[in-house]
Amino acid sequence: MKSVGIDVCYTVFNSTEEVNKALNASYAANTKLIINIKTLQIDIKNAVNQFKNHPALYGYALADEPGPNQFADLRNDLLEIRRFDDKHVVYINLHPNYVPQELINGLSYETYVKNFITEVPVQFISFDHYPIVKNKVRDNWYENLEIIRRLSYQYNLPFWAFACSTIHYNYLQPTLQAMKLQQFGNLLYGAQVLQYFTYWTLTYEDNWIKEKYSYSIVDDKGNPTPTFSIVKNVNDQIQKLAWVFLGSKTNHVYHIGNQIPTGSFELKSIPQEFQKFSTHNKAAVVSLMSNNQSKFIIVQNKSLTEILNLDYQIKKKMDRVNNKTGKTENLLLSKKYTSNILPGDILIFTYNK
Repeated sequence: MKSVGIDVCYTVFNSTEEVNKALNASYAANTKLIINIKTLQIDIKNAVNQFKNHPALYGYALADEPGPNQFADLRNDLLEIRRFDDKHVVYINLHPNYVPQELINGLSYETYVKNFITEVPVQFISFDHYPIVKNKVRDNWYENLEIIRRLSYQYNLPFWAFACSTIHYNYLQPTLQAMKLQQFGNLLYGAQVLQYFTYWTLTYEDNWIKEKYSYSIVDDKGNPTPTFSIVKNVNDQIQKLAWVFLGSKTNHVYHIGNQIPTGSFELKSIPQEFQKFSTHNKAAVVSLMSNNQSKFIIVQNKSLTEILNLDYQIKKKMDRVNNKTGKTENLLLSKKYTSNILPGDILIFTYNK
């Protein structure tokens, strides 16, 4: 897990012995665990006191995709955990915006998330939207990101986002292009933690076998699958670019192309830092970000199959970030450039405020 670039794992355990064994293994590998164990719901004090001093503990998981009727109990359990341990996170993961409305009591998705934030004093917002179905991007993914980003800044809570990394239901075998589209898309909207569902191939329940879970990052024996190298590739690239994204703020996100996703915003004029800036109307995301004294203009190719040719000429001093090394490259004011952005990938420009 460490070698593929994953630092924290959320895992369900059946016994105290399993948790201790996993925590020790995690410590040896220099990773951390978010633990989910039934005793946490039965005797919070005892469960927390058993594990809170382990150096590999990252936090405690309370719920996945809770409905509004669970919020009051989750609040009580979270506060009870904090009575005994206020140093580790409490993990609760929310529905995506394609959740059937009856599961969120008929509320709008934004109201569902807002009610959760105001009722349950979490330290971050986590949600699972798997946007690529049968190799096509869901229409409402960007709307989901817009809502989460807006509430994240409104309530001053960082958000955690997901990518799908396993075959199941109508989700096909992961590809490099799809993984980049998901994780860079999350980053361009401001995500501070990236998650994968799932690391281990799930085969030990009938439903998982029925839905043909396969090609997760490792198989059900723990052996790397082709997805392992894809995730490693993406994580390695993201780590080289971490200085851009970690602690950054997304100020605006715009879309270019013939179809502007519902709930998102169209780029109606080129960024003011450019003399020329054209994707020839090919679909792209343009994110305007800031991080300390640095500002960034980041372009993502939204296609899963075609290279995006970006033609541009700058009109103020600006650098381009090398995707492979994370290092900056000087751009000349007088020169016209064309950059080829691979499917799902990004191009980063940076300058000082």
